Amino acid sequence: MPTNSPKLAPLGLQEPRVRALPASRVDTLLDDVLDICDLANVQCDPWQEGALEAVASIDADGQWAATEFGILVSRQQGKGNILLPYELAHLYLWPREDGAPKLIGHTAHEGATAREAFRRARRIILASPILRAELVGGGKQTAQGVTGISTGNGNWAIELKNGNRLVFFTRTGAAGVGVSFDVLIIDEAQHTPLTILEALLPATDASPNKQVLFTGTVPKEDQDGEYFEGLRDRGRKGGLERTGWIEHTPVGSDDPDTAAKIDLGDPQTWREANPGLGIRLAFKTVQDDWNRMGQTNPDAFARQRCSIWPSRRPEVAAKLSDLDLEAWKRHADESAAVGGDGVVLSLALGRGGGYGTIGAAVRVDSESIAVEHLHTAAGTRWIAPKLKELKAQYGNALVVLDAKNAAAVIGALDAAGIKYLAMNLDEIAAAHTLFIEHVNAGLVPHRPQDEVTRSLELATTRNIGRAGVTWEQSDPTKPVSMAQAITWALWGVLKSEASPKKRKPRPPAAVVIRRDDVERDEVNLATFQF
Repeated sequence: MPTNSPKLAPLGLQEPRVRALPASRVDTLLDDVLDICDLANVQCDPWQEGALEAVASIDADGQWAATEFGILVSRQQGKGNILLPYELAHLYLWPREDGAPKLIGHTAHEGATAREAFRRARRIILASPILRAELVGGGKQTAQGVTGISTGNGNWAIELKNGNRLVFFTRTGAAGVGVSFDVLIIDEAQHTPLTILEALLPATDASPNKQVLFTGTVPKEDQDGEYFEGLRDRGRKGGLERTGWIEHTPVGSDDPDTAAKIDLGDPQTWREANPGLGIRLAFKTVQDDWNRMGQTNPDAFARQRCSIWPSRRPEVAAKLSDLDLEAWKRHADESAAVGGDGVVLSLALGRGGGYGTIGAAVRVDSESIAVEHLHTAAGTRWIAPKLKELKAQYGNALVVLDAKNAAAVIGALDAAGIKYLAMNLDEIAAAHTLFIEHVNAGLVPHRPQDEVTRSLELATTRNIGRAGVTWEQSDPTKPVSMAQAITWALWGVLKSEASPKKRKPRPPAAVVIRRDDVERDEVNLATFQF
C-alpha cells in the first residue's frame, strides 16, 4: 500500500468536514491565543489553530459567542494543543469583566488523563519565566513544592497572583458541587453520563460569561455519550445562536446509509479523519491499525481511527417510545382536572436532585384514569411541605415514588411524617407499561398542559434489568420528571384499587336478654355468657 500519493491532500493540513460556528459570532480572539502560545513555546498545527480560532469566537458584546462548543477528533491527533493554549489564555489574558478571580475547570473521565494534562500545563508554565512570574509567590521552589501550584487531595491546581485558578479533576457525582466555574473543559466527552453532567454543568450558570468546551472521540455502545451525541446533533444542524461544533470525519460519515459504504482501507479516509496524520501520527501507525483490525474488528477501526459516528435515522429519532402522542393529545380536556376521592400523588426528582415534580391521578369512571401535573420547581426543600399540604387537601392521599429517584428527600419526608409507597423495579416497569397501554387506548383524560406533552414527546426509554423499561432523558435539557410523575400516579391508582383497605369487624348488634335466655343454673344476669 502506498504511503504517499500526489492525488491525496497534503498531510496534516485537513480542514474539518463540519465547522459550524455560533450564529452570534462577529469576531475572534485568536491573536490573543497565539500570543500566549509564543510565551508558552507551544507550536500549533494549522488544524489546531483553526479550532482555536472557532472556539475563541466572540459576539457583538465581546462575550463568548458559543456557550457550548464541541470538537470530535480521533485519538493521538494533538488536541492538547487546543486545550492548553485555550486554558492559558483564560488564565493569563482574559479577566472577568467584574474583576473577580476566574476559575477554569479541566475535567477528564480518567484520573490519569487529568493528571497528565496538569503536568503538561505545569511544565509549560515553569519553563516560561514570564508565565512563571505570575504564579502566586512567583512560582518559587519551597520545601512544600512550587508556590502557586497545588497537587494535594487528588486535585491539581495552578493559581496566579490575580486570583485566577486552573484546576484539573476527575468527573464524579460530586464534582463541581459548591463551585462556580467560568470556563469548563469536558475532555473525554464520550465518557460523560448524564447524571454527572446534570451536577456539573450548572456550576457554570453563575458566570457572567461562561463557556463549556467538549472534546472527545466516538463513544462505544456501552459508554455514556448521550450528551455528547446531543451536542453533535445540534452542531451538525448548525445555525444555532450559542453552539459551535467541529468534527474531523470522512465524507458521508454522518449518514447511516453512506457511512456503511465508506472504504475504511482508503488512505484518503484516514486523512479526512486524522488531521495530525504525518505530523503527530505516523502514517504507518494507521496502516498497522488497519492491517490488524481491518478483518477482525472493522467497526472498532471505524470508531477509533476514522471517527465514523452516523446520526440516528430520522424515523428512530422521531419515535423515542411506544407512546401514541396523537392519542395523548386527542384526550386533552380542560374539565379533566384531578380531584375528588381517591386521588393519588406522585413525586419524581430530576437527576442530581436539582428539581422536583409532583403529579396526581384519580379514577374517573370504570375505564379511565385522569392524570395531572401539579407542581415543578427547582431545589428540593419545598417538596416535603408541599406534599404534606397536598395530602391534606386530597384527604390523606396516597403518595407513590421511586425511592432511588427520591433518595435526596426521603429523610425530609420521614421527618415530616409523610407516609409513601416506594415502588420496586418491577413496579416501575409495570407502571410504564400500564401508562402506555392506557394512553394508547384513549383512557387517560388530562388537562391540556403543554409542559407535560413536551416531556412525553422528548422522553425515551431505558432498560431496568429484566424488569422492563422506564422513562429516560434523551438530553439533559429535556427533563422527564413530568412524564415520570403522571406515569407513577396512574400506577398508584391501579395499585390502590388492587389492594382494598382492611375493614375493622363490626361489633355485634345489641340484643335484649330475657330470663329464659339465662342458663338454668344461672341466677345472676350480670354473669350471662355472651
